Amino acid sequence: MLPEVKAYFNAIRDRNHDRELDRVYREHPIPAWDHTMPPDQIEAYFEAEDKQKAALYALESAHKKKQADAYQDLMKSESALVRFLLTDPEVRSYPRHAEDVLKALPMTREEMEDFGNQQGWCSEFGRLLERAEKAGVLPEPVPDLADIDALVNDLQAIYGTSARRLRSVINKHLGAIIVSATARAAQEATT
Repeated sequence: MLPEVKAYFNAIRDRNHDRELDRVYREHPIPAWDHTMPPDQIEAYFEAEDKQKAALYALESAHKKKQADAYQDLMKSESALVRFLLTDPEVRSYPRHAEDVLKALPMTREEMEDFGNQQGWCSEFGRLLERAEKAGVLPEPVPDLADIDALVNDLQAIYGTSARRLRSVINKHLGAIIVSATARAAQEATT
């Protein structure tokens, strides 16, 4: 996870905040209400309630400021993709998708495509990738290791899988296959 993304989600899900809330409730208890209380106890009740509300307001204000600061830091990210995920109107209509992608960064373009497929986000993620592509914020694709168009076309015809998905899967494994085949050929040549 990118450091600025980690800091942002740590600020959003701050475990210390829950502990601080508990501390405020312990330090500023409100006595039980009883409609038969004498006036001085009623006044003490409302004073205790006001103190607790003030302490809670101060705590919530500090927490919201911490979150806002973390968001501003996230908006200043060096990653154009991070800024795109935060500001694009269509992406913002899928906040859970955007959050999952942010948490998974950094990723190559191919890893992003695999990630979307693993999540089962076919059409939504495809639109996200298209919008990100048009905005120019996606990482550069991994160059093809060999001329694999014929293989991609054959597999696409057989399995009906998108060429983009096939190309990323082939590129992912082709390097290891070439290294293995080269090593095997070298070993056979020496024996």
